[in-house]
Amino acid sequence: MKKALWGATALTLVASTSFAGGIDRSGQGVNILFEEGNYVQFTWQHADPSVTGTSTVLPTSNDVAPSYNNLSFGYKHEINENWDLALIYDQPYGAHIHYTDGPLSAGGAAGLPYNGLAEINSDALTALLQYNFGNGFSIHGGARALKARGTIQSGNGILNSKSSYDFGGVVGVAYEKPDIALRVALTYASGIKNGFEGTNSAFPAGAQARTFDVEFPESVNLDFQTGVAANTLVFGSVRWVGWDGFSLDTTPEGSWVNFDNNTTTYTLGVGQRINDKLSLALQLGYEKAGNRPTTTALAPTTGSKSIGLGATYQVNEQLSVSGGLTYAIPGDQYFQMAPGANIDFNDNSAWGAGIRIGYRF
Repeated sequence: MKKALWGATALTLVASTSFAGGIDRSGQGVNILFEEGNYVQFTWQHADPSVTGTSTVLPTSNDVAPSYNNLSFGYKHEINENWDLALIYDQPYGAHIHYTDGPLSAGGAAGLPYNGLAEINSDALTALLQYNFGNGFSIHGGARALKARGTIQSGNGILNSKSSYDFGGVVGVAYEKPDIALRVALTYASGIKNGFEGTNSAFPAGAQARTFDVEFPESVNLDFQTGVAANTLVFGSVRWVGWDGFSLDTTPEGSWVNFDNNTTTYTLGVGQRINDKLSLALQLGYEKAGNRPTTTALAPTTGSKSIGLGATYQVNEQLSVSGGLTYAIPGDQYFQMAPGANIDFNDNSAWGAGIRIGYRF
């Protein structure tokens, strides 16, 4: 029962992380540490946002947020009754914004000779060890390696850059009481400063070399669950990310990206076992809106509300297949082109889907 029920709750979380604040994508969860025995999982996510900017004095910017995919892989190994090992690959950060029309497109009011764009991708490898004290308490910790790459097109030019892997730490504590399916886990991940190399194709000067540092933020995850009735589980999470002060700056252009709000994302849900094979889950999510106007047109929403559904089918003792679907309402935002000339991004929406295949051995 636990296998199928916990799988369903996990997939509602997986599908909803696509709409978190800043450029957060995966949520950097460590719940694979708490799987029974030896376990491996593969997860695919798809996000399909719809974000349009309108103005009383400027042309419409239609659907500036294209769809994108995210992948992750996890392996958990039970070394002995006290020690567990987990290896995780995910894509924790990303941005996908493209102005194909309106004032920030080629030839628009901003006067750019190209479309405003942000295409940022990342890869992270995390290695964790967990020590179980035998009384319900455990501690976990390890290291995370992160690299990123991307393209930004704005009034500063066209910046293409990438980093090598740089490193940060992860540490946490958890308490479990299996007879009532209780688990509370608190995990801290340090910030990671990455050194980037690239070029700025600024018009009319041509491509010029650029080197700079970007510090990806520290974060805290609180995950919890408990049984409340036969075959029923209440679960949720709180994720805080220190996006305030996150910036990308080059010389001589100055700031390309600057965030000035930390984000806290809340989720709460309930899972129900239907039978020995099937479990379902329902989840609500909320993230408070940040400052308006946005400091960059490459971040055209702020905050979100979401509802998600998840299901897990336990094929046999080893194999499980889970799916999740989320509908989200990203919060309204606006960007000030000039005094009295705003682009208003209102009435946004987004769909997210996730599939996970898990195998226990």
